[in-house]
Amino acid sequence: MNWKRWARPGLILTLIVAAIAVIAENGPIERDIDGRVTAALAAQGLGWASTETSARDVTIRGVAPSPDAQQLALNLAAEVPGVRAVSDGSTLLPIASPFVWIARREGGTVTLSGSIPSEGTRAAILAAARRALPDAEIRDAMSLARGAGASFSAGATFALARLASLAQGSVTLTDGTLAVSGTASSAAAYAAVRTAVASPPGGVTLGPAEILPQRADPFVFSANFDGKAISLVGYAPNDVVHGALVATARAALPGVPVNDTVAIASGAPSGFAELASFGVAALDRLSQGGITLDGLNLDVSGTARSVDDYEALLSSLSRDLPSGAKLVSAAITPAAASPYFWEADRAEQSVTLLGYVPSPEDHDDVLAAAHAAFPALTLVDRIRIAAGEPRMDWIGAVKFSLSELVNLASGKVTISDQTLSISGEASSADTYAAMLAQNSKTLPASLTLGSTEVTPPRVSPYTFVVLRQGTGVVLSGYAPDATTRDAIEAAAKAKFGDDGVTSDLAFGDGAPDSFSDAVDAALEVASRLAGGHVALSDNQMTAAGFLYQPGALDEITDRLSVALPSGFAADTTALETRQDDQPVSLDDCHGMLADVLKTGSISFDGAQADIAGDSLGLLDRVAAVVARCPDADVQVGAYSDSQGSASKNRDRTQARADAIVDFLVSAGVKRERLSGVGYGEDHPIADNGTAEGRAQNERVEFSLSAAEAGQAAGTGAG
Repeated sequence: MNWKRWARPGLILTLIVAAIAVIAENGPIERDIDGRVTAALAAQGLGWASTETSARDVTIRGVAPSPDAQQLALNLAAEVPGVRAVSDGSTLLPIASPFVWIARREGGTVTLSGSIPSEGTRAAILAAARRALPDAEIRDAMSLARGAGASFSAGATFALARLASLAQGSVTLTDGTLAVSGTASSAAAYAAVRTAVASPPGGVTLGPAEILPQRADPFVFSANFDGKAISLVGYAPNDVVHGALVATARAALPGVPVNDTVAIASGAPSGFAELASFGVAALDRLSQGGITLDGLNLDVSGTARSVDDYEALLSSLSRDLPSGAKLVSAAITPAAASPYFWEADRAEQSVTLLGYVPSPEDHDDVLAAAHAAFPALTLVDRIRIAAGEPRMDWIGAVKFSLSELVNLASGKVTISDQTLSISGEASSADTYAAMLAQNSKTLPASLTLGSTEVTPPRVSPYTFVVLRQGTGVVLSGYAPDATTRDAIEAAAKAKFGDDGVTSDLAFGDGAPDSFSDAVDAALEVASRLAGGHVALSDNQMTAAGFLYQPGALDEITDRLSVALPSGFAADTTALETRQDDQPVSLDDCHGMLADVLKTGSISFDGAQADIAGDSLGLLDRVAAVVARCPDADVQVGAYSDSQGSASKNRDRTQARADAIVDFLVSAGVKRERLSGVGYGEDHPIADNGTAEGRAQNERVEFSLSAAEAGQAAGTGAG
């Protein structure tokens, strides 16, 4: 019998049954031991450790944060009742050196990374992150490592609280050193985080703290002065710049209160601090106003403190603006000037413009007008901008003054308030006359004419000519001014009648002394001529032509010796007596005598019977007519007004009639043809109760008569 064949299967079966029995017996024991060991480990905070139990033998698994923790786990397992043996199947965390932990905030996400010493620490940090940043998405990218310091957990919690004050940035723990960088979420948060990081928890040292204030976009700043106080509003990039701006404001306006509400913010462009300081310093040029910065764009507005300040501020804005800055607006009102004036001064090669206009645009407008008026001359621009112009068209007035200056070879025009004054030398006789005509009218732009010290152009030689033509004269040459010209024309009309004078006088400067007296003498000589001329050239008089009667030459010579001013000389050698005209009928004589008497009147020196020099020429022409009437007798009747006694008036008029008769006789008229009668105040032709009437009654009449009858032709005299 082969017992081995049947014994082997039985043995195997027996062993299997025995094993099942053992397992059945050990299963509850292993679970019990494993549960008690796990509880002991957890009770000591060794959550990293796990167990494997076989019968009563325990193996510790997991990653231990430190050798001490690893040994503690083994010791705790060995102390659990029922454990027969403990083996170490755990590993140690890697050592992180330096031990770095980071929390980074970007927008609404917070990412935690770096090393943590344990899972418990992970949980604590995640909880602290959710408390500090409840609205953020927390992302966990932390890994376990050995090497954390004792203050790690406290430092991480403190760092997360600081991260909550940042809009973006990071906090980093490196071993025991805390670094903070980023941008604060608000001005309050900026102040809070800067204060907090200065006092970290024990065991934590503050490292780099590069905290920027909240970002301002746009980055704006303004400084305003209302005349009483300065207000600083907006942002500054840091405390240093902020303090410098406050100091600049106080230096610009010493003693003026500064109301400072500037906040610290990031986002300032490069060059902002320099531009802000430049703008604040400009406040000292304003009586009120301010500056505003939007980034590097500068806006300045307000009222200048003075005319000098206005010019200095505009100059500084155009020349001294910091690099990269842009002047967006300069709405600066100029200061008022008093007195408000304008002046333009013309020299040989230049025109100097000075005075005030209300705005830069007006300045450019006036300057353009000056260039157009004086294209060949150098313009010296001293125009200043100022408020306070008179209530008128100031620029229109200034432009009109330039049009007046165009007529001057040299001189100046001035406007003070609303009054225009002109002085200088006219560029030509025509322009001088044009200026006189223009200025005699109402001036434009509400201007009134003040002093006008304008002389005509200087001429040499200085001439004046009286040309005798027919029964009248033509005046030519120069007069120094309108007053003298008018006086010359009036004197000529007194001798030759209103219709007998044609004036071609121009204006010229350089008349010799006593020119007017010399002209009067020349007119008197011309009145004695039947034809010809009398000319003045500087101090020389020349007379040429025909006299009515031979005795006139001696009379002219005698008169010139008295009437011609000192320093003048006369040449009368070209004067000669004309030949007698042919006799005419009595009727023609009446007409000819009437025509002559229309050209003037016979006057006497005062109340005497001496014939005035102005009347000698008229009497020459009367004598010439009478000489052509050989068949006529002539009665000279003299009349007076009613002033004085009748007998004296009769005697005075008789003496005057006799004086005229004597003159006619000296002119070649036979005495027997002449008679003189003084009528006194008889036969008035006007009212003696008025000065005008009395002047008409003071007269001389001539009556022509033939043997058969008589007719009369008369002229008034005074």
